[in-house]
Amino acid sequence: MLKLNSSVKSIIFIVFIFPPLLGFAQKVTFDNAKVKYTQLPLYPLPEEIKTYEARLVIELPDETENPDQLKNQYLKIQGYKKIKEGGDLIIDLVFGKFGLLGKELKTGEVYNINAGENMTGYFYKIHCKYPVTLTVITGNGKEMLRQDVKPDKDPLNFDFGKWKYSVEDLNNKFNEEQGKLFLEKQEKYIKSALNQAKNTLNSFYGYPEKSEKIKIASGKGKKFNYEDLEMAFGHAEKAFEGLTNNNETEVIHQEFNAAIEIWKKAIAESDGGKKSRISPAIKMMLFYNCAVANLWIDNFEKAREHLAEATKMVVDKTSSSHKKLLEDLKETIEDKEKRYLANLKD
Repeated sequence: MLKLNSSVKSIIFIVFIFPPLLGFAQKVTFDNAKVKYTQLPLYPLPEEIKTYEARLVIELPDETENPDQLKNQYLKIQGYKKIKEGGDLIIDLVFGKFGLLGKELKTGEVYNINAGENMTGYFYKIHCKYPVTLTVITGNGKEMLRQDVKPDKDPLNFDFGKWKYSVEDLNNKFNEEQGKLFLEKQEKYIKSALNQAKNTLNSFYGYPEKSEKIKIASGKGKKFNYEDLEMAFGHAEKAFEGLTNNNETEVIHQEFNAAIEIWKKAIAESDGGKKSRISPAIKMMLFYNCAVANLWIDNFEKAREHLAEATKMVVDKTSSSHKKLLEDLKETIEDKEKRYLANLKD
């Protein structure tokens, strides 16, 4: 007689008791649609402004770097002509003096692997300063922008020496390494600040060329056919290709609207049950698709409505990646609408 162990018995039990669950394993899948486009400025400049000049004030810690190269690489506004002097706009990026603000001694109980026991450990919380100011003024002296440049990831506040088991050892390590350490932090901050200034200038005033991969949701399951959703992606992909190639707006809208109609029909089909072809998770992300398509035809109100429907369907078990897509889309809708309204012609 054939004997089965307990783990095999459990598997057989699950298969016979829950066969429907194994047959209806629908899941959300994604395809990427590529698009290239010109981003509109948040604060479009007056039409009479055609040129700009840039000035970088900085004491570089590394002599291999060239201030003029950094200025040409980072201080530019796409869509406008850069000249040496006499520009309609003047960009100034001024780096102040790098310095140590202070260091705080911190302690904690930690396991010393060499001693084989818990001991009091020490480290410093280091605080540095490096003021950077970005200003933009017109050729006749009108100030358009003045702001402190503060990169999102701040390398000027950090932990040092985690862990040393005496204050003396910690101080010795700090005295030996502070020169090299501060040089590394300063160089890192310079690049971060230059990138931040570049992004700010082009987000506010420029027309940068952007390239993105847009996620479009579909479905997958052994028992179901999702050819309609594949067809919808085909329409969306053609629409994004049209945006990339600057095709006629009417043609682009037709493709997006064709995709939206297919997604809406699939949404209406869903009965809310987990066994239906359009499961709740798929339905939620089809609402997301509709929001994405409406966003790209500047129908922001509809985009928000569809996003709201998708957000209402979020539950505790919703994938974190799906939640992130919805959160990012909300920010994108707000940003693109601001840029669209700012650039409307009277």
